[in-house]
Formats: sequence, structure tokens, C-alpha cells
Amino acid sequence: MLELSPARKNKVNLADYNCQQDIENRMMMSDFSTIDIEVLEEILYSPLKISQKKLLRALSCEEHELTKSLNKLSSTGLVSVQGDTICVDKEKRKYFEFQIHRFDPQFKPDMEFVQGLLKKVPIHLLPTWYSIPRTSNNIFESIVERYLLTPHIFQRYLMELNFGEPILNDIMNDVLSAPDFKISSTDLISKYNLKRVDFEEILLILEFNFVCCLCYEKEDDHWLEYVSPFHEWKEYLQFYRDTQTPCIPSTDAIQRRSETDFAFLEKMSDLLLKAKKKALQVENSPEVQKLCLVKLAEYSDGKLKTLDAGDAWLDLSLENRALHLYRHPHNHILSLPVGERYVREAEKSIKRVLHGEWVYFDEFLKGVLVPLNENSVVMLKRVGKHWAYSLPVYGDEEIAILKATIFEWLYEMGMVATGTCNGRECFAMTHFGKFFFND
Repeated sequence: MLELSPARKNKVNLADYNCQQDIENRMMMSDFSTIDIEVLEEILYSPLKISQKKLLRALSCEEHELTKSLNKLSSTGLVSVQGDTICVDKEKRKYFEFQIHRFDPQFKPDMEFVQGLLKKVPIHLLPTWYSIPRTSNNIFESIVERYLLTPHIFQRYLMELNFGEPILNDIMNDVLSAPDFKISSTDLISKYNLKRVDFEEILLILEFNFVCCLCYEKEDDHWLEYVSPFHEWKEYLQFYRDTQTPCIPSTDAIQRRSETDFAFLEKMSDLLLKAKKKALQVENSPEVQKLCLVKLAEYSDGKLKTLDAGDAWLDLSLENRALHLYRHPHNHILSLPVGERYVREAEKSIKRVLHGEWVYFDEFLKGVLVPLNENSVVMLKRVGKHWAYSLPVYGDEEIAILKATIFEWLYEMGMVATGTCNGRECFAMTHFGKFFFND
């Protein structure tokens, strides 16, 4: 039996229930033919006692094929054959009624399936396995809230999973990094030189830890077995992958808003220098407003005067001037009345383009996943019988916040360069911006 590291956040222990029977059944199912599944389906939807002759008439198979399938199922205790009569064990039937869903062409290993999976474990074990209060009114909802509620919570949970056997983490990483988020069981068994019994035990542990699930696809007269993340997480991963912002292939047509990354700060600095000795006659501008907002200068009757704080600010490097502005409690976006909380959330969206290549803003917008209103919080929600990570819906107000954060707020700090390309707004992270936002 594989041992799990005590450092894990939950305490899934297969030895707590009859996992050996489960593993043996899973091994047998991995060897099912299409005829075996047809026989199993017919048995599951028939009375607890059924005639072999009647069963044979209902199936499109030969008698020797039926006998072979019944022998397999007899080894699990699901059926016993007494002459022409097939007797079905009621409790074992419940087990296979659940497991046969894996062979359904429409099968999705979703949260409904996870709930069914957990029901196969004695209920008193679940609070211990998943570190949830025994007084919980709904164990599954408590599990969702603790481990699965948002992509951030679930990703952190996956990152902190530390199995005692490195191979479990390796398989998890293989599945989550596969091009289509699915990988053949045969490939995994071959890659890690696993015995079938060990593979089934590993997959059972990974399923109970909400990492991935064993699934089947029909091909001719047999089944192809593969491993995939649970459905809701796979859908989210696919969305995240499909909304990676494409880079602008040619930068020749890009017209930068300014030639240097710190152009806004340089204009502010130039104004302060000119206004040091005597008040400078100057028109009001965003640069002037920012100087006054962060108490670096005063502006009155069309004249700008540098304050002592402005002198000290000029002694800083451009990067530190930017940080002073970024952290100043009075600084804010001038064009919109938006709270700091939403600006900070909007800033997080920039992490999807930290590569520093130029991208179109409208393309970037398709992959933004930050919470800017009640409808834009990505959260695992139940709608009817189905669950899904709700994807954000942004209105004009939220789009304006995102745009102002990038094209005004971060541009002023020298963290993004902005411009237009073929009539479309575009931007790119600067070296300073990449350094600042790279965790």
C-alpha cells in the first residue's frame, strides 16, 4: 500500500476502507470488452434474478461470449450462476451502477461523479480525510468550499499536494500538462514501469484527491482507457489555454504612444526641475495633476511650484520614482472614479502577458479573469444538476476600469508601453513592469 506524506493537507488513506476489492474490480473493468459492458448493462437494468436464455436473447452475442462475461462478473461477487438462473447481488449492483458511467460515451467525470465516488467511502471517514468539521450539514459543499471553490484555491491545493511517492506528483503533472489534458493509461504504465495493481491504487488516490479520473473511450470492440482532470477543472483549463492572448506578429505597424518606457515620469520630472527655482507658467495637464496629487508640487493661477518632497523625489532613480507614485496613498486614476481594490484586481490581469510582447487590448480582454463585479468572480457553482467554474461577464464599466488601469495607471508608472496598431489599441509589458509583477 502506498503511503502518503503526513505533510498533506488532507489525510486520504485507502486502508481506511475496503480498497482492495475496489482495486480488483477496477483492474477487471480495465480489461472489459464491448461485449462485457453490454452484458453488464443488461444485468444492471434487469431484476435481481434473470434467466441466462432471456439475457442471451436480449444481447447481440454468442453463448460462449456470455459465459465468458459472466465468469468475469462472478469473480467480483456481482452475480452467481445457478443453472439457468443468474442471481445479482444487490449491494454489488449499486457499485457497478456507478462505475459503468465511466463507459458511457457522454460520460463526464464531473462534480456529480465526485459525489458518487465519495459515497463509496464510509461517511464517517470523510471529515478526517478532508479536514472538515464533523458538524458540517453538507460534507460535499464543505469540501468544495475548502478545496475547489475558485481556481486560485484549487491551484494552491494542487501545488501543495505532497504525496509520499513522487510518482503520484509526476503523473498529476503529466496529466495537467498534456496538450488536450488527457493521457493514455497505457502510456503512463509504460513510462513509469508500473504493475496494473499499483497503477489502479495510484489512480484511486488521485481520484480521491480530486486530481484526475479514469475514463474510457470505445474503439472497435475494445475500450481505450485514459486519465483526465475532473470535468469542471478541465473546462476551466481549456478556457484558460484557448484565451491566451496572441502576440502581434509584426511590430512594424505599431505606433508607440511614447518613445521611452518612463515618458510620463520624465515629463513630471522635467516640470519639477523647471519649477524648482521659481514658479513655472504651465498649462494644466495629467502630469501637473499627478504632481499635485502626490504632494510633489503646488499649482495655482496657472503656475507650478516644486515642493521639498519634489526635490527629494528627483533624487530617486526612475524606477524608485515610479514605486513612490505607485505606493502613494493619494495617487489614483484620474479619468475614472474607481476604488483601489478594483485597480489592484485589474492589475492582476496583466500577469497573463508578462512575456513583454505586444498584444491587442481587445484580444487580451477575452482572457481576463479578475473579479471586477459580482458577475465576474470565477467560482465553482451549481446550476441544476451540473457544476461549472462560472466565467466572468464584464460590462462597459468593468472594461473601462481595465483599460484605465493599463493605458493610464500602469503606463504612468512605466510598467507598460502603449500604442496603436492597424487602428487597434495595443500594449506591452516593459522590463520594469515584468520585474515588478513577476512573483
